[in-house]
Amino acid sequence: MKRISVTATIVLLWLIVALALDRLVLSRYCLECANVLALELKLKLPAAEVTYPPVSLLVLVILPIVGLALVLVPWRQLHSGSAWQQAFSRWCQPWFWLGVTIILCVVGESLFLVIKEHLPKAIAELAEEFAITGTVSVAVKGYKETTPLALTASLAGLLGLAIGAYFFLTRGMSDIFSSRRERSY
Repeated sequence: MKRISVTATIVLLWLIVALALDRLVLSRYCLECANVLALELKLKLPAAEVTYPPVSLLVLVILPIVGLALVLVPWRQLHSGSAWQQAFSRWCQPWFWLGVTIILCVVGESLFLVIKEHLPKAIAELAEEFAITGTVSVAVKGYKETTPLALTASLAGLLGLAIGAYFFLTRGMSDIFSSRRERSY
C-alpha cells in the first residue's frame, strides 16, 4: 500500500509541476507551443466541480516520455541487447497502462449507455450526477481553435477510470520506480 501511495503522490506532483511549467515557462517563451495541444479535465460531483485547467500535452505527456526514456537508458551497458530490451519494456509500461485506463473509462461509459434504459430512473440520474470530462483543444496561429476530442463519462466511466488509474499506478508507474532502485550497475 505504501508503494501505491508514493507513486500516486509522484503523479499528483507531476500534474502540479506540469501546470506550473506550462504557465510559467512554456506559455511565456513559446505561446504557440503551449496552445498547439491542450488537455483540460473537469470532474463533476454532486457537491462540487473540480477543474484541471488546460495544460499543453507537450509538457504533460511528451516531456515525461522523453525524460523516462533518458532515465531508463542502460548507460553502463550500452552494448547489451538484454539491457536495452528491459529498458524499453519498462518505458512502455506506463504508456500501455495509461491507454488501458482510457479504454476502461470508455468501456464503462459505453456499458452504462447500453443498460441505462433498463435501470431504475433514480439510479440512472444518480450516475449522471457524477461526471468526468476530458477535452483536447488545438489552437494553431491563423486558424480558429478547435476541439478534435472531447470525452464525457458518468459514474460508470468514472469507475472504469478509477480502476484503470489503479492499474496505472500499481503496474505502470510503481514498477518503474521499484525496478529502478533494485537494478544494479
